[in-house]
Amino acid sequence: MRWRHSVIWRFAALVFLMQIACVMLALGAVHQFTGRAVDHASREVAIGLRDDIAATYAAAGLSAAGATVRNRIAADPSGNAVILLLAPDGHRIAGNLDRWPVEVGTAGAWHQFSLHWAGTPSGQRRTIGIVGTRFPDGTRLLTGHAVERDMRFGTYLEAALLGAVLLAVPLAAGAAWVSAAIIQRRLRAVIDTAAAVETGAMDQRIALNDSGDMFDALGSAINTMLDRIMGLVGELRLVTDGLAHDLRSPLTRMRAVLEQALGQSRDEVAIAALERALEEGDTLLRMLDAALAISRAEAGIGRDSFAPVDVAALLHDFQEMYGAVAEERNISIRVDTDPGLLIRSHREIFGQVLSNLIDNALKYGGDVISLSARRDGAQIIIQVADNGPGIAQERRVEALRRFARLDASRHITGAGLGLSLAAAVARLHDGELTLGDAKPGLCVTLAIPALVVVEGQPTA
Repeated sequence: MRWRHSVIWRFAALVFLMQIACVMLALGAVHQFTGRAVDHASREVAIGLRDDIAATYAAAGLSAAGATVRNRIAADPSGNAVILLLAPDGHRIAGNLDRWPVEVGTAGAWHQFSLHWAGTPSGQRRTIGIVGTRFPDGTRLLTGHAVERDMRFGTYLEAALLGAVLLAVPLAAGAAWVSAAIIQRRLRAVIDTAAAVETGAMDQRIALNDSGDMFDALGSAINTMLDRIMGLVGELRLVTDGLAHDLRSPLTRMRAVLEQALGQSRDEVAIAALERALEEGDTLLRMLDAALAISRAEAGIGRDSFAPVDVAALLHDFQEMYGAVAEERNISIRVDTDPGLLIRSHREIFGQVLSNLIDNALKYGGDVISLSARRDGAQIIIQVADNGPGIAQERRVEALRRFARLDASRHITGAGLGLSLAAAVARLHDGELTLGDAKPGLCVTLAIPALVVVEGQPTA
């Protein structure tokens, strides 16, 4: 299966990508929310500190505000607070900054940048968030809070989010695989039922689980269709089998009358006409027999009488049986088979198939007919090949149809049912018939399940 063109695996890929996208969007939203929450908390600390000092300044003056600044710095052993109070003339009243940063205005805006202030190691700069404020009399107040710890938390959060994404990838892949497996399992029931029906098990139906989903609806529709097809096929089979069976009696009686007339006739012209009529009657009887055999094979009739059949012995028997006829036509029949090849079959049914295939090779083939059999895994591969003109690849499907007679063989008598019967019998054995190229000639291949002998007992 080319997975790139598989709808199921495209669906699985879509499930995988959608889950990854959902995880990425969710984690991105969490990251944005957390970052904004941390930034908001730092800003609130700085603004709260500013409001506290501003209230003291408004109530008790500049000296009291300076004392409050010094108390706040002293009460912050971690050194995270950044405060600077400047008098209207610009000299420093209190604080842990030497000067007013040029990056900070006095409009109350929130700024983040790196600074060095008292309480930090020499040469070390830390990231802070600062709010600058200017009072009406020109006094300026700068309050801030170190945000490195909060930024470090954000870094940890980003690492955690990356780990979550990496964990989500195999989880999403597993979910996509499970989704594809569920769909494949539901579709497998449809495929298995179709395969069983193809081999002639027309009574097979898709098992429904009463879930009411579209798979159940599909299974129910297919089951209804199979019921209808089985009914139509049954009616057609009843009509054709009844017609073929009913025609045998009048044809047999007609043949008897023709033989009687042939025995009493003295006119050479009449004798020739009667012999031709007998030949056509025999052809018609063979057609009826073949049609009935195909109908029985497609209906599965005969499986209950299957028994172990030695393929090698069967091929040698047919070599001997057709040896005299082939010798008269200067045709040689060769057999190439391994010993001990067993299949479960009905000898007469399978023998009729081989007989039809050899008859076709005698009629349409060349001067050599090859019968071969070999083991290939769990199957026995039986081939009947000739070195004649063969059948063009584009016409091989047509050759397997009932009453199909290719234009090249119109001058030779035949019903066009030999290959159809062989294909039907192959399906009766849960096997397959294929037409190939013998280079030159036609090679008919029957792949039949092998029968294995275990401790003297044959098993399929």
